[in-house]
Amino acid sequence: MTQQLSTDTVDSGERFDFWHEVICNAFVRLEAESLPGSKTFRAEISNTTLGPLTLSRVAAEPHAVHRSKALIGDEPRDEILVSVQLSGTTIVEQDDRQAVLQPGDFAMYDATRPYDLTMPREFEQLVLQFDRRFLLERCPSPEPLTAIRMSNNSSVTAPVSAFLRSLESITLDDGQAVSHQLATSALDLLGVALADQFGSETSPAAGRTKHFLGACTYINAYADDPDLNPARIGAAIGVSVRSLHQLFRDHDTSVNRYIMSRRLARSMDELVSPAHTSRSITDIAMSHGFKTAAHFSRSFSEAYGITPSDARKGGFADLNRSERGVI
Repeated sequence: MTQQLSTDTVDSGERFDFWHEVICNAFVRLEAESLPGSKTFRAEISNTTLGPLTLSRVAAEPHAVHRSKALIGDEPRDEILVSVQLSGTTIVEQDDRQAVLQPGDFAMYDATRPYDLTMPREFEQLVLQFDRRFLLERCPSPEPLTAIRMSNNSSVTAPVSAFLRSLESITLDDGQAVSHQLATSALDLLGVALADQFGSETSPAAGRTKHFLGACTYINAYADDPDLNPARIGAAIGVSVRSLHQLFRDHDTSVNRYIMSRRLARSMDELVSPAHTSRSITDIAMSHGFKTAAHFSRSFSEAYGITPSDARKGGFADLNRSERGVI
């Protein structure tokens, strides 16, 4: 269901205060200030849900917002936001980095740390907001990637931008199963776009991060292949198997554990999805890289504390997807 709010519904002298309250409720608690523009401030927002994503289209006159340490302490939110510029300009600042977004560009910022957004002239943008854990599944080391401009001119990020911009219109009349699949695709593509940002860095630390994110991207692409193994992953990203294992140890996990987590998450997602009720549990498990039903059942129960059968029967019905950490 789409919700819409506009400053046109309140008196001109109250519009900016009204807008400040609107964006705090829509996103996270923020400080806000108006910037030189027309005498009467105008802004509007429409938002809709797409599985675990919230999509908000914002059109407004010049203003700036700031997420301060004090506001983070008052209202902690473990969430990620991504602004996709539709018109005008947005300046995203976080972690001593600055991204200047022009139409088609996008950038990520993290609600757990201070950030600034400045819109110096009339603008329109699409904002995606989601629980941080969904990004960590695909990009386990996102901290160096905040406030990085994802250019609409790049061969990798331009198609991602196009897909993100299409989400709003695609989802208007789609059902829950389709919307959830679109959300999954959007998050997968964001992981690919973020990993690509280390392509031009030359420092040793950047090189390790590039290889680690490249391995995660490769695993996300081929996790459903039962023959996926460290040797194949290492060859795909250009590192030895020993180096690959060290990359994952540096992030307090292992190659096999990460592969397993992606297979289990996808299996859980389909077990509880109305779109897959006609498929057997074994069929779902086999389609996500498990070779035996027994191995799947044991691994699933260890990870989630519930059997696959109970999950399908509604054992997780009272938990929303963000609480499960599955998508």
